[in-house]
Amino acid sequence: MSRRDGAKNDVRAAAERILAIRDHGKVELERKLLARGFERLEVEALLDQLGKMGLLDDAAYAEELVQGEFDRGHGLNYIRAKLVRRGVTCRPRSLNIELETQSLARFMKRKGILPASLTGGPEREKTIRFLRGRGYTTAALAAAGRGQGYEENLPVRKESNSDRQ
Repeated sequence: MSRRDGAKNDVRAAAERILAIRDHGKVELERKLLARGFERLEVEALLDQLGKMGLLDDAAYAEELVQGEFDRGHGLNYIRAKLVRRGVTCRPRSLNIELETQSLARFMKRKGILPASLTGGPEREKTIRFLRGRGYTTAALAAAGRGQGYEENLPVRKESNSDRQ
């Protein structure tokens, strides 16, 4: 095996180790591999190869990231910023106000926050500041204040072992 073949295997092994921890977008994986000292041409070739093999898909990665953040109780503003930080340029279909409103309703129920606390009372400002800090938009907060999505039978999603992987 030549030295060049060894370098190709090294960059591939590094990428596999990174991807074994969690999925990454193309730009994020590229940044990490370049930071480890691999040549740009080798990294780009590997990223193209992984993309053709279906192992690196920015759209699928973005959808998974959005759903995971909604499940963790984060809103559109937080998720958009996270996508930018991770270098994802595609716009996931699941990044919409309806899903954000449902996420907010689940989060509020899980935390014991009543819709009335968004429309009045002494805790209103504190509650709104807390939810805005989690990235929820004004539109989602307004919908939650009207009680949208906060029906008593709204299921609170329990985390299963398969969700943690």
